[in-house]
Amino acid sequence: LPAMSSPAGLHLQDLILDTKATASKEQKAEALKLLRVVVKNLGDPTKSQDPKYRQLRLSNKKVEEKLLPCPSAVAYMKAIGFDEVTDETDGGARYLRIGMEKEINVAHMQASLVELTNAIKLVDPDAKLPASGPPSRKSSFGDGSGEEKKTPEGIVIRLSDSAVSTASSVASSGSTGVTGKMSEK
Repeated sequence: LPAMSSPAGLHLQDLILDTKATASKEQKAEALKLLRVVVKNLGDPTKSQDPKYRQLRLSNKKVEEKLLPCPSAVAYMKAIGFDEVTDETDGGARYLRIGMEKEINVAHMQASLVELTNAIKLVDPDAKLPASGPPSRKSSFGDGSGEEKKTPEGIVIRLSDSAVSTASSVASSGSTGVTGKMSEK
């Protein structure tokens, strides 16, 4: 397994290799699947701006059963921007939360989604995962033999047996990543 250099990658490596020897294979797979859902939501430009997708209540049954048995999973969450907070307005409930004042780099979350998907395959090669890519639909062009895929940047790509063509494009902004300042509600 190649060494991962980012702090998040190191925590993910700890989780995969179980260097802390605290979780079973099944617990690791469940923790990775939950992390994948969280990161997939944060990789969506719209959902990443919604406070409900930016927090996990630590007393939530799924979080207690799937995430908390794996300390490296919690460390991974912190490495990608989550803070452990106590919400006094919610009876002192504890959360892992990315505050609205923090910017989420959507492109990094999308890259993390690929890493998590690969990690799940390493831990549980038989795991059934939903597609992690952008939504796909059959083309309405021509004879219906092509397929369309929408990239995170909003570009619709038409795939056919003989060629790939773009059905729409986005003006080039010179930006390499998709980031944005979160707005307060």
